[in-house]
Amino acid sequence: MGTVADLVDAVYADLGPQVQGLVYDYSPVPFSHEPGRFVLPEIIEARGAAEVLVDDWCGRSLYRADPVQRRAAKILNPFVWSYHAEECSVIREDLGQGDVREVRERLLDWTLGRGMTVPLHLPGRGFATLSAFIEGRADMDMLARFALQAFELQDRISVELRQARGPLTLREAECLSHTAAGLSAKQIAHELNRSESMVVKHLQAAASKLGARNRSHAVAIATRQGWID
Repeated sequence: MGTVADLVDAVYADLGPQVQGLVYDYSPVPFSHEPGRFVLPEIIEARGAAEVLVDDWCGRSLYRADPVQRRAAKILNPFVWSYHAEECSVIREDLGQGDVREVRERLLDWTLGRGMTVPLHLPGRGFATLSAFIEGRADMDMLARFALQAFELQDRISVELRQARGPLTLREAECLSHTAAGLSAKQIAHELNRSESMVVKHLQAAASKLGARNRSHAVAIATRQGWID
């Protein structure tokens, strides 16, 4: 076993020279309380040429406008895509949309305009994707091999995250961490782009799992036992 970063490194090292970059992202809940609005990923690991996109995808929230992510959230099957308007692609009709143009321009500037993505819909509404950026067009054999790697990667990451977080889910641990930093439930909801009632629910669940009397007691237990920093 290893860290999430180590596991992604191993997959990237195993991919052939046709793959220019790799991105793995994960969120325990893909959408905020606003319908159709993505929550930014809790984990994002980029390798190779794809490392340049992380700041814009998260810092400037281009992740939310990415048609590849939108499609992955709605389907189960791996798919090939292209941001080149002259090429047939599952996202071709989306390329003219206003919020997609900047995504397309960035990827084409970075020569990351083609790739393949595996949607990973997880228990408890968790959502992840593994995307490879490639020079040419992927055939079905290449996509099938990549899908197998993605599912095996997610199985290993799920085990790693469960061991790392102990009895708490990622979101419960995150809410407790923000509580430890002095944020109220309302402030945490704003920080995570979630409803206040959902944050309260996570905090109550964490307290119950830890056998705590209240939030402060839950923070103390979680910190002492190493479930949060």
